[in-house]
Amino acid sequence: MTETSDLTYDALEETLARAGAATDAAETHGMICGLLAAAGRPDEALWLDHVYDEPPDPGNIAVQQANRAMLRLVEGTRDAFFSPDLDLRLLLPDDEQPLADRTEALSAWCDGFLSGLGLGGIREDAIRSAEVKEIVQDISEISRAVFDASEPVEEDEQAYVEIVEYLRMGVLLIADELQPLEAPPMLQ
Repeated sequence: MTETSDLTYDALEETLARAGAATDAAETHGMICGLLAAAGRPDEALWLDHVYDEPPDPGNIAVQQANRAMLRLVEGTRDAFFSPDLDLRLLLPDDEQPLADRTEALSAWCDGFLSGLGLGGIREDAIRSAEVKEIVQDISEISRAVFDASEPVEEDEQAYVEIVEYLRMGVLLIADELQPLEAPPMLQ
């Protein structure tokens, strides 16, 4: 899916570009997801510091708009992340975009996710579950993915869809492992 809450991939991409951000929409969303998986609630100062190469001018209207958009993205993603309905959607280009562009964005999303885990204080040796370690390794491999065929075939499109779904569910599993929901206190 290409949107989180009311924010689309294209809208965030455009907003970040106007603000002079160092990350694109996919990488930014991946980083936010990694921070959510690692820490449950991302520290705004921490992720903003990684979105921009240099501290942005807080008086710049484009920066203000980008920051507001990213805060909406964090809130919508956090709601989806911890929803019992498994509502998380990766913020990626529409299916109408060329597969090469979508693959590049998927790679950036994965890179951002791994960065977010690191920013959230998660080291690979801290992950105990073999299944989660394997998913993190897969995400690392996908972060290096490129699409080099001139014309995608139906199998390429299907593989892309399956990888996105694998990532979506894998990220939710990682979050569950690192940030398990606490049971409500017993009534006395």
